[in-house]
Amino acid sequence: MKDFGLFAERDVARAEHKLNELTRFADRREQLLEHIDLDALDRYTAFDIVETDENLAETLAFGPIYVHHLATLAAQRAEIAATLPRAA
Repeated sequence: MKDFGLFAERDVARAEHKLNELTRFADRREQLLEHIDLDALDRYTAFDIVETDENLAETLAFGPIYVHHLATLAAQRAEIAATLPRAA
């Protein structure tokens, strides 16, 4: 599976930024691939294109869930930190 790096992010803002970049990349890639005849390519290249598209689609499908997960964790950390007594 091709790694687009989104799920390695631990910072909410960076993950959102990377997700937005991947969305724009997917749109541009789709426009490019509309003009390519996959049947004219060798089967390995065509397979790589299709496999990359599937991985990109999966990343984009789960990306918003992951960003929400990171935001939830950050909120929970802040809530826990607020309840802990401060060291004097």
